Amino acid sequence: MRQQHKASEKLFVDYAGKTMPIVWQATGKVRFAEIFVTVMGASNYTFVDAPYGTL
Repeated sequence: MRQQHKASEKLFVDYAGKTMPIVWQATGKVRFAEIFVTVMGASNYTFVDAPYGTL
């Protein structure tokens, strides 16, 4: 079902749930990044970031 949203009325924000391992080639150290997703309701413009978590 398609929903209609007015501009700057809704912003959907969530963490994707799972973490993604990132391996540094020089050291072999593994760090985990959480996937952060934001979608603007009216335009469906999507922003994704993978900040390092505290795990």
